Amino acid sequence: MGLAADSIQHTRELSVMGVYIDPDSDRTDEYGSAVRAIYGVRLDKHWWFEPQVFGGVIETGESGFTDYYQQGLGADISYRFFGDNEFSPYALIGGGVSRNDVANNSSSEFGGFANAGLGLLTSPLTQSGLRIRGDARYFYDSFDSGQSDIHFSLGLTVPIGAVRRQIIEKTTIVEREVLVEKDFADSDSDGVVDGVDQCPNTLQGLEVDSVGCVKTDRAQSVVLLGVTFDFNSDRLTANARDLLVRTADALKGQADLRVELAGHTDSVGAEEYNRELSQRRADSVRDYLIDLGVSPDQMRANGYGESQPVRGNDTEEGRERNRRVEFNVISRGAGTGATQ
Repeated sequence: MGLAADSIQHTRELSVMGVYIDPDSDRTDEYGSAVRAIYGVRLDKHWWFEPQVFGGVIETGESGFTDYYQQGLGADISYRFFGDNEFSPYALIGGGVSRNDVANNSSSEFGGFANAGLGLLTSPLTQSGLRIRGDARYFYDSFDSGQSDIHFSLGLTVPIGAVRRQIIEKTTIVEREVLVEKDFADSDSDGVVDGVDQCPNTLQGLEVDSVGCVKTDRAQSVVLLGVTFDFNSDRLTANARDLLVRTADALKGQADLRVELAGHTDSVGAEEYNRELSQRRADSVRDYLIDLGVSPDQMRANGYGESQPVRGNDTEEGRERNRRVEFNVISRGAGTGATQ
């Protein structure tokens, strides 16, 4: 048995970059500039196929129309070391066809090129996924018996396609035999029959007293499974909103219950950014529960970022488990002030 949660993962992107060219000394001692456009297609978590087109001019420093006009069309394979959700260095290699034309000169040639490089992609800067991309490439051009240039590129990358991925979180069910009197229902499965239960809709996993109310003389905690958010956002998914209705009912059913809504992230990205994101997500859950009729005084929201992992962050499964919101019962001895 498992719980399903949705996440958004983009599958295509477009990068537009300005290029500074340090030409081969056999070509010129000057410099060049170009524009490169890259259309990226995801192959899996780390690998991307990236067709590219570029065009530019390399200065010669000579009088008259003697500059090199260079165009190219090709494709690269790139590997992103941290995937594509957050800040990630990457490596690339590829090639294609090139054209070099020296104005007012008969030296014009169609040939081939190969390039290899290293680069960086920032974390998303906006909810639309806009990122800054930069790289340095060794660029070999077959023109004029072979030229070795260096390209320094900087520009913007924006996702242009997305796919919704369903994550199934497995839970282990421990079966136990409970002797109950026939026809006595226990709707919230807390071990107290409805006819006696004074606090209906208790969340599973919390210890209750003899009348079905959550014990508040001790700290208790459960993870709000399935409460997820849009990519790099504090916006609750539709599935999360549905699941929080039960949480709201549990809080409204026990007015003296005080809880902390604790937001947590994985360790991918900057530590301060993760703390701020987890705080916004915890606030988002609290605000939605208030909209459902829960008293603000029953809840406080805190974001802990990446500081309290429950699994290692070196696997995708571990990172998924670490991105969570916890429902922590505040014992009467720990204070009950609610803050945002």
